[in-house]
Amino acid sequence: MPHSDGYIAATLEISTFSTIFLFLLFLPQSAAKTTACGSSTCTAGGLLVRFPFQLRNNQVPSNCGYPGFDLSCNNRSQTILTLPSSGDFIVQSINYMERRVSINYPGNCLAKRYFNHDISLVNSPFSYLNPTNYTFLNCSSYKGDTTPIFCLGSDNYKVIAVPTRWFSPPFDEPLPINCSVILTTLVPSTFEWDYPNRGAELTWDMSECRSCELGGQVCGLKNHKSSKIQCSGSHFGSSSSGTARAEKYGLMMGLGIPLLLLTLYLGYRMYLNHHRPITEVSTITNRRPSTHIAGLDGATIESYPKTQLGESWELPVPNDNICPICLCEYQPKEVLRTIPECNHYFHANCIDEWLRRNATCPLCRNLQER
Repeated sequence: MPHSDGYIAATLEISTFSTIFLFLLFLPQSAAKTTACGSSTCTAGGLLVRFPFQLRNNQVPSNCGYPGFDLSCNNRSQTILTLPSSGDFIVQSINYMERRVSINYPGNCLAKRYFNHDISLVNSPFSYLNPTNYTFLNCSSYKGDTTPIFCLGSDNYKVIAVPTRWFSPPFDEPLPINCSVILTTLVPSTFEWDYPNRGAELTWDMSECRSCELGGQVCGLKNHKSSKIQCSGSHFGSSSSGTARAEKYGLMMGLGIPLLLLTLYLGYRMYLNHHRPITEVSTITNRRPSTHIAGLDGATIESYPKTQLGESWELPVPNDNICPICLCEYQPKEVLRTIPECNHYFHANCIDEWLRRNATCPLCRNLQER
C-alpha cells in the first residue's frame, strides 16, 4: 500500500532519532570501561580535576592520580592543594597542556607568605614557574611606578617588591629614595604583586602527558599496579591484549556510528528546512539580534554608597568578612562599596572594576539600573 509523503517523513524522523538515542544511551557504559577514572569537581560547574590530580574521597577508584597530586574540597566547595611544608592553598586554575597550576592563600595575602619565607615546595612534585629573586623594600615616601603591596606596610611606610637583578649588572639601578632593603626571597616570575587575587603559578615535570594532550587524548596510569603513564585509547606495541583491542574498536564503533547517524539526521532536517515556504524563512531572518549588556558608567558607580572600616570592623553583616571577588579578608581602614539593590558589599576597588565591565552584581547577578 503506498504511503503519503508526510507519513514517510515522519517514519524516517522517528526511526532515525530512536537509533541515535539507543546508541548514545549505551555509549557511556562502554566508554566508562576505558576511562574509569574520568574527572571530578568539588561543585557543579567547578574546577575540573583529572590526571595527574585527583580529589581525595571524591573520585573512584582511589588510585586515579599520580602520587603527590592529591586535592581536596573545603567546606566552601573550593578545590584545595595541600603542600606538605606549607599547608592549604586554594587552586584557582589548572592548565593540563602547559602543566601549570595557579594557587592562592585563602583569606589572607599570598605576598605576606613570601615575605615571611612561609612557602616551601619541599616534598612536593611542584616547582616555581621561572623562579626569580625579589627584593622587598621599606619605603617611607615612595612615588615610583611599582604598586605597593596592599597587605604589607602601614600608614607610616609602604612595602614594594622588585626583581633583585635590577640592582646588579647590567642594570645597576640605585635604591629608590627613602627606601631600604628588608629581605630577598625566591618567587615565581609570573606573580603579580598588585593583583593578589590572581595567585602564583606552579609547574610539574610530566612531559609524557603533554604529548597526550596535544594528540587530543587523556593521560593516565597504565594500570593500577604501575606508575607508568600512557595515553588512554592508544595501542602500545604488538603485544597488547585482545581485551585492549576490543575496547579500542568498541569505542571507535560506539563513537563513529552515532555520529554518522546524527549527520544523516541533520542532513534530512536541513532538506526539510530548505523546502519550507519562503515566508517562514523570512520570519526567521527578521528576528532581532540579542543585545549585549555593558558595564555601568562612572557616575552610576560613584553613586553607590561607600563605607570605610574602623579599627573595630563595623561590617554591615558581622560574619561576612571576606570580599567575594578577591577572597581576602576585610581589614581596618579599607573602603567598601555596597550595591543598593541587593545590599551586597565588596572592596571598593574590586567592585568598581567589576561594574565597569558588568552591569550585574557578582553574587546574585541582579541587573543594576543605569
